[in-house]
Amino acid sequence: MQVTSEQSLDWSDWLLLTSIPLVQVGENGQPLAFGSGTMIDHEGRRFLVTAEHVVKLDSKGWAIVVQQHADGQLEYYKPRAFVHVGEVRRSDASSRLLDLCVAQVAPNLKTWYEYRTPRGLFDKRPHHVFEASKFVVPDREQIYGFSGRVRTEMHSPEIFASEMTVFPGLTYERSEKEEHLFSLPVPHPGHDAFRGSSGSPISDFSRRLVGIVVGGDIETNTVRAVDIQYILPALYALSAE
Repeated sequence: MQVTSEQSLDWSDWLLLTSIPLVQVGENGQPLAFGSGTMIDHEGRRFLVTAEHVVKLDSKGWAIVVQQHADGQLEYYKPRAFVHVGEVRRSDASSRLLDLCVAQVAPNLKTWYEYRTPRGLFDKRPHHVFEASKFVVPDREQIYGFSGRVRTEMHSPEIFASEMTVFPGLTYERSEKEEHLFSLPVPHPGHDAFRGSSGSPISDFSRRLVGIVVGGDIETNTVRAVDIQYILPALYALSAE
């Protein structure tokens, strides 16, 4: 796929807006863990989708970071409950959890990408919300990318800072069961470089959603994502409630 440098920069800048920061907040308000999510609209409802290994079945206190106020305080939105997605095999009636979970949120919920330094706020834009009607399957003619909030550092029991990083230029390699594998354009930088990006959306250059980041492999130089189509039954069921 041929793109100009200007188109590539514009797409990479857009990728910054696609990943929603998540924080697990303890009983005393202290951050316990971090992850990423994907915002999706479906039949007039809004949903937050992330990886099951981020928001585990027995975990609680997960919240969406909405924005940071002028006084430095973070504004959170706490979904009521996460639904974990599974798969049932008709042949033997066995079931298993997929690395996906979803929570319904307020239909008008708006969250913000912010670029801050000690000198102040330099960029603030609303996060992108994907449309479920525009999900696609990956192909080898497209290029793919994702972003994630990584390298989170704690500065006090209640204050943390993280870096928003974009990973563009991925190519589709193959699919295995419910997961797609994408090749990185450069050698895998190690798992620490991606820590915190699980749950982020992988999108193509046409800005369509294909999967949710769940892991990677240094030896094969790949990133794994669960096929976004697997979330559709849960979205239909929750929309019908």
